[in-house]
Amino acid sequence: MAKDPKALREHFQGLLSAKKAGDLPIEREPLFIPFSTPPLDGFKFLAGKGIRACPVLGDDNKILGTLDLRDSCGFICQLYEEAQHAAGKKGSFVAQGTKAKIVLDDLDVRGVAKKREFRTFGPDTSLLDVALALATGSHIVGIEGGPESQGGLSRVVTQGILLKFVAPELENLKIPVKACMTSPAVALKWNDPALKGFELMATKGISSIAIVEEQGQIIHNMSASDVKLYFGVEGHEGDKDLSQEMEDYLAKKSAGSAKSKARAPISVCKESDDLHNVVTKLVKTGYHRVWVVKEKKPVGVLSLTDVFKKLVTNEKDDNCCIL
Repeated sequence: MAKDPKALREHFQGLLSAKKAGDLPIEREPLFIPFSTPPLDGFKFLAGKGIRACPVLGDDNKILGTLDLRDSCGFICQLYEEAQHAAGKKGSFVAQGTKAKIVLDDLDVRGVAKKREFRTFGPDTSLLDVALALATGSHIVGIEGGPESQGGLSRVVTQGILLKFVAPELENLKIPVKACMTSPAVALKWNDPALKGFELMATKGISSIAIVEEQGQIIHNMSASDVKLYFGVEGHEGDKDLSQEMEDYLAKKSAGSAKSKARAPISVCKESDDLHNVVTKLVKTGYHRVWVVKEKKPVGVLSLTDVFKKLVTNEKDDNCCIL
């Protein structure tokens, strides 16, 4: 039977309060980025590993902060702007001032990493505290109890790991997706230049955009992980031409070829769909979000952050969250 929002929060707060951070599984050894890594190499590392964020380790094995793939969107806009200027050209959207410039000209990743705190918790800390951190902006947190060489961490917990842990509890609650989703959806047209998408993610601090065709139906998902197309990973050469239309640029995700118009699959659901079924899909696929559509047009998005924010925080419902 469905419960009202307050009852849902109380249910999950009670569930998570009764469990400890040390109860979470260790799915793999923690990954770290050395503080001396240049920003370009740091973002390439994240894109190549297919991870959204990673703690940055100082020379004293202390964790300095988090390198987050979201910050790479502003970084590659800056690289594109500099390349355009070097060629005697002007980036059209830079000229219009649509991008809040993110200066990442440091020799290493310390500067940008310190802007995103890496939160750590003892193994006896309740999972509620961990979930609250993951609901309010952090994609990852650390659990203490590991060797000094690993920054004292035994594991790094992602939103996906914790969601997998609590997903079974949703089965009998019959919560509709509409109760948790963020609306409206942020969208761009298929023929907008790729640069505009990265700029929009950088300025809004989000990590995904729906790409729609002429009638407004969704045809692509653009996310911060698409910076891998710019950097080039897995043996593929990076494509630095951000003036290309979205349709052409994003088609390379599934095709690996500029000549193909193949489209990568898009995860969608309806407002009335059961939250448990959609969350189970997210857990199985490893996706970080699913677009909520009506007549194939995006009306909202359900992200991992949305699920945690709705179920474990006491914040008032609104349409703003970090995706």
